Amino acid sequence: MKQGQILGVDEMRRQIELSHRRSTVRGIDPILRNTRQALLSPAELKAKRQDNGDLLDVLLPQFEEFYNFLSPNEFVIAAVDPDGYILHIEGSSNLIENAAKRNCIPGYRWTEKDVGTTAIALCLKLESPIQLIGDEHYCRQAHGLTSSTAPVFGKDRKLIGIIAVSGPSDKAHPHTLYMVTTAARAAEQQLRVLRRNKELALNVRFLDQVIATSRTGLIIINSGKQIWRVNRRGAEILKMDNLEGQPISSLKGLKIDLDDVQTRPESWVNKESRLKINNQTLTLIHTVQLVMSPEGERLGALITFSEVKEIYRLADTIAGTRAHFTFDSLVGSCPPFVDALNLAKRAASSDTTVLLQGETGTGKELFAQAIHNLSDRSQNAFVPINCGAIPANLLESELFGYVEGTFTGASKGGKPGKFELANTGTILLDEIGDMPHKMQVKLLRVLQTGEVYRIGADKPVKINTRIIASTHVNLLEAIREGRFREDLYYRLNVFPIAIPALNKRGPEDILALSALFLAENADDPPGLSQDARDLLCSHPWPGNVRELENCMQRALHLCEGKELRPEHLSLSPAPADRPTQAGTLEEMNRKMILDTLEATAHNMARTAKILGISRATLYRKLKQYAM
Repeated sequence: MKQGQILGVDEMRRQIELSHRRSTVRGIDPILRNTRQALLSPAELKAKRQDNGDLLDVLLPQFEEFYNFLSPNEFVIAAVDPDGYILHIEGSSNLIENAAKRNCIPGYRWTEKDVGTTAIALCLKLESPIQLIGDEHYCRQAHGLTSSTAPVFGKDRKLIGIIAVSGPSDKAHPHTLYMVTTAARAAEQQLRVLRRNKELALNVRFLDQVIATSRTGLIIINSGKQIWRVNRRGAEILKMDNLEGQPISSLKGLKIDLDDVQTRPESWVNKESRLKINNQTLTLIHTVQLVMSPEGERLGALITFSEVKEIYRLADTIAGTRAHFTFDSLVGSCPPFVDALNLAKRAASSDTTVLLQGETGTGKELFAQAIHNLSDRSQNAFVPINCGAIPANLLESELFGYVEGTFTGASKGGKPGKFELANTGTILLDEIGDMPHKMQVKLLRVLQTGEVYRIGADKPVKINTRIIASTHVNLLEAIREGRFREDLYYRLNVFPIAIPALNKRGPEDILALSALFLAENADDPPGLSQDARDLLCSHPWPGNVRELENCMQRALHLCEGKELRPEHLSLSPAPADRPTQAGTLEEMNRKMILDTLEATAHNMARTAKILGISRATLYRKLKQYAM
């Protein structure tokens, strides 16, 4: 028996007979309606109607049309829920009054266990259209009636209700059953449309929320390149409202060629554009993707975009270009070091250019990171660049970037320089004293104008970058020797901070730093013997704090017990009358470099690492000592 199908005559008779037998077994009163028939309270009936609101919204208008074919003075029509409760009934007042005597009014349940064999009860059980005439009803109260019912199915063919028509048995006609069944199918069609509309509306609301809450700017344009939609983030980036309906060309500088997008889609990925908005330049990275119909018709395009500074900030996060050290990382209590710390903390509260001066390895970059992390720019990029370690012919492109096609091998789309990457953040110009003289002129221009020209560009990029410079070179001496521009020096020397060498900081700082490095590199660090302490405090530390850190790391590898001794430190004790002349110190440095070079078979990278200096510094020392 197929769900929803009208039964044949023989099958209908068989099902009626089976239902009569079940009704007898259930003890249904064949004379009067069962007084135990389930009945809803007014509040429960109201709730039931609300739960079945969609069904009633569709059926009730159909009931009015139904009376164009059936007389309301002879027939009643009812809506029944899937549990068998009558939700609504229509007809003349006399018919409604007579129906009430048979409990055929809203609120009563009409299942087989409640009322025996009825068209409603059989329709609920078989989920097929049913027509009963006269004594085919189990209860004699209905023997003078004919009843026709049809099931209404919802999503996934689930029974959601029944349409029931009842009238005098002498008016019985097979067409009535077909009419009720047709009405049920029409109701199902309407419910499907409503359901699809609701799902579509829900999907549209969902997509609206996705578009609205996207953290990327979105612009949707139609095939005529008119703006159809701009999301919230897009309006924030563009600082413009009410763009809907305007041509995309109203955004000056954003040129969209949909024909080119279709033929060369790869060239419209991550493009850079500069827009003129309210007399200001806004640099965007955008991607354009066509929206096509299933038939291949071009409907429009989706433009996703972000401010270039947001892209740089994301790149900094992924690449790790962040400042990790804070003032809590800087350990020391000697007066010169404390003075340097206090100056650095004051510098952090402003955007003033800072010049950090100190020997190699004293921790100039740590100071720079701490200043950045205490400043208002702490959530933005910290970009260091060693001005002495990059060849002069590459330094310009590293600092200022270049446009596409500038030279052979240039990256597609060009490349931003360190100043742009550090926009709204901080750039550390490390070893500024070793910067080539030609580059000093270009750096001075950036400091004066706050603008950067990429190599090959005809327009500048405005930047808001805080500058911290550092050097081990005596810049005043370099100026006298013609190696450093005096005007650049005065641009950089706004807030000078001198970081003392380790051998000027005293035993307390040396031992405090030693303990710190041991704790950072071992879960259960060994202690220092008194001889080891004495050796650490007497060593000249030409590599400063960096050399001390490397010394502690080596010692941990050599020490197998709970105490570090002098032999673990790989340091030679200084004589009691240790000379302090600069020439003697240079001789010690020269010998240390020579000994380390021999130990590493002249491996420059390993030598620099052991000495705690950069390779650039090592090469400079070799040149200085004519080695």
